[in-house]
Amino acid sequence: MSQQFNSKEKYPISVSSTVLNFEKVLKSGCDILSMQQGILLHVTCEHIDVIAKADVSLAPNQLLLPPFPVDITSLPAGQFASCGEVKQWAEQNLSAKNYIIGRVHRVGNYHLVLMLVNSVEGIDFSFDKGKLSLLDNWLESVLQKERGADDNSIKHAELFEKLQSVANIGVWEVDIADNALFWSSQTRVIHEVPQNYTPELGSAIEFYKEGADRDEITRLVNHAIETGEPWTATLQIITAKGNPVWVENHGMVEMFEGHCVRLFGTFQNVDKPVKLRLELEERQKDAEAAFKERGHLLSRISHELRTPLNGITGMLQAIKFEQRVNIRERKTDLALKSASRLLLLIDDVLDYTEISSGELVLKKSHFCVRAMAEELIDVFKSLCKEKGLRLYAVLSFPENTYINGDANRIGQIISKLLHNAIKFTSRGHISIQLTLREALTEPNLLISIEDTGEGMDEVTKTSLFTPFIQGQKQSAIKGSGTGLGLSIVKQLVDKMDGEIDIRSERNVGTTFDIVLPVTLTDAKQGLLDHDDALPSSLLTIPLSILVVDDNDINRIVLTSMLEKYNFIADEAEDGEVAVQKAREKDYDLIFMDCAMPVLDGVSATKVILEEGLMHSQGSIIAVTANTSEDDRKACTEAGMSAFLCKPVDQRKVTLELKKALLSKSLEMHQ
Repeated sequence: MSQQFNSKEKYPISVSSTVLNFEKVLKSGCDILSMQQGILLHVTCEHIDVIAKADVSLAPNQLLLPPFPVDITSLPAGQFASCGEVKQWAEQNLSAKNYIIGRVHRVGNYHLVLMLVNSVEGIDFSFDKGKLSLLDNWLESVLQKERGADDNSIKHAELFEKLQSVANIGVWEVDIADNALFWSSQTRVIHEVPQNYTPELGSAIEFYKEGADRDEITRLVNHAIETGEPWTATLQIITAKGNPVWVENHGMVEMFEGHCVRLFGTFQNVDKPVKLRLELEERQKDAEAAFKERGHLLSRISHELRTPLNGITGMLQAIKFEQRVNIRERKTDLALKSASRLLLLIDDVLDYTEISSGELVLKKSHFCVRAMAEELIDVFKSLCKEKGLRLYAVLSFPENTYINGDANRIGQIISKLLHNAIKFTSRGHISIQLTLREALTEPNLLISIEDTGEGMDEVTKTSLFTPFIQGQKQSAIKGSGTGLGLSIVKQLVDKMDGEIDIRSERNVGTTFDIVLPVTLTDAKQGLLDHDDALPSSLLTIPLSILVVDDNDINRIVLTSMLEKYNFIADEAEDGEVAVQKAREKDYDLIFMDCAMPVLDGVSATKVILEEGLMHSQGSIIAVTANTSEDDRKACTEAGMSAFLCKPVDQRKVTLELKKALLSKSLEMHQ
């Protein structure tokens, strides 16, 4: 040791225990960071004194070294960030192949620097900034104890407290010999305890969240005491005020003769970044689940499309060569049923996608609830008859009861539940009951659908509204659909602020009960929606009709529906041809496809209306496979008066004919 170090005037710290404490710091640093040699340097402009070494058997042998070739404030943390002059100095004076330099510590007007060195090439060392910072903190605590509470020490302590507050990092220390625990002021802040709070070694661990977090910190501390290894852990504590907070705990161990005598480290509040990371991880999981669900959906759709497509193509091929009229009609019915099943599947997929993406918008209007229900019951009577089931219906309200709501979606809920009941019922009956009940704020439409089918157990009911699942098994196992139907029902009921409940018993049957808030109205709007018959008096009124579609089969389908009432329509294969025909003839009714080459339907509609080419009471009807809300909005803004989705239903075409005929009849009698 140099003579300067023994001089009280040279170094304002005591000598009695300093070297021993310094050597403990240096030895621990070598062990933790995988270095051979640890030295503590006193740095001046003229020379550098070696104050303490961790291993005297290694370089440097001399206690007085030449000064650094750079200013002390610009010393790098490691050889990788060093300039050539510092590397050369370290190699010449310390035989250093690689090295780590700590931060500068002030003692009065003097500077002390910690340096760790490897003098042999090929040794892997761990340059960990967090561990180096802990080592410097330990050195600083030794210096504070040795130099006493002079003015510089007090100033440094104040600065250290401020730095802890800014970085939200607290310091802690456990003295094993004295069984004592120390917390800095910032550690108390993080735990949300008063500054006069005295932590107790036996109970401090209870701040960690009970369960995995508390078990993990217990394991880490015990392992460190046994092995002397440091740790870093991100765990959750419950503060004194009951708030859960994520903290990062760095800990180091001081060993003496193979026994742990001291634990110390830092404690940082990392609640915001950890919560952000967890949120991002959760979003990633959701994205991965959505991607997996989409793949599952595509797989199920691909599987389910094959059955109805096979029915359609198979029956059409059979019809082509069938001479017997009754067999041909039977095969035609089978092809139509397969087409209906295909359409139902497509509608389910579109509905599920629309609901899942949050794009579903309820379209409320005034409608006769009894007429809507009776129309559905008529459809399902024939389906029940085919399967040998009885259908009971109870409608507990007057005939002319009108409500305001989304008639199509309410009808869809009833339809899907009836389909489901018939599917899983092989004998007995199906019953449907609709009732209007007055509530405190608004009336409710009560729907109850009961069957005597196979029923289900409690476990099956819990997964009933999960997409792609029918009970406990995937729908593919039963071969009866995608499993989307009941999921759509549940989401539609939720969208209408309603409730759905299920009662079921194995081998007895199942009952679905639904409550939907509605609004009663006296309006008689919507009668046309439930009466698609065309009176003979209207059929005598002439109509000029144009069918616009780039697909010739689609044009044939529409013109055939019109020919049912002896209306012969003109045809156009794109929007440009449609505009030209409208310039040559006044049309009462135009069925306009939207997606077409040359000129699309929306653009063609705008041209026709802007040029005033339509009959004064005429209307343009959108006919398209694009059914999103944006598509509907674009058609409405262009001036189209109605929106028909492909495949087109005869009843909807008839309804548009009826509107056009009534409008022209009114005009003729004015």
